[in-house]
Amino acid sequence: MRKAARYLTWMAAIAMALGWCCGWDQLDAFRFQSDRTFRNISGLAVAGIILFQWGLTLGRTVFQRNGSQWGGWINWHLRSAIVMPLAVLVHSISLGWGLLALLPITLLATAHFGSLLEGEAAIRKHLKYHIALSAVTLALTVVHAWTVLVFN
Repeated sequence: MRKAARYLTWMAAIAMALGWCCGWDQLDAFRFQSDRTFRNISGLAVAGIILFQWGLTLGRTVFQRNGSQWGGWINWHLRSAIVMPLAVLVHSISLGWGLLALLPITLLATAHFGSLLEGEAAIRKHLKYHIALSAVTLALTVVHAWTVLVFN
């Protein structure tokens, strides 16, 4: 599942970069993405996946103290990591400016480093980036949600 998550993440990143450079968000095929209701619902879905992954991580921490293993939790974490790049593309095919560029880039970088966490050496090397970028992604998501609620 990690390879699939990595490929989908890179495909989403390339599609968003091309969408931004080529103005794909202005095409009729992607006009639905500019509908306010659609953006709110798809944004809630992306935020929901982010919160779900954080919930799994925090749940793992709590339950691991009681003897539970991460194995059952990691499968759900990876499944949601496969859905995440697709949800981001559905929400917006194009990078924005400022926060609206930083948020998807950080989110996709988080997914990339997470997909590299296979084997003890890789975990030691990449986990710190995955965790740091995950925290930044969560913070940027909260800021983005706040600005949408306040200014829309």
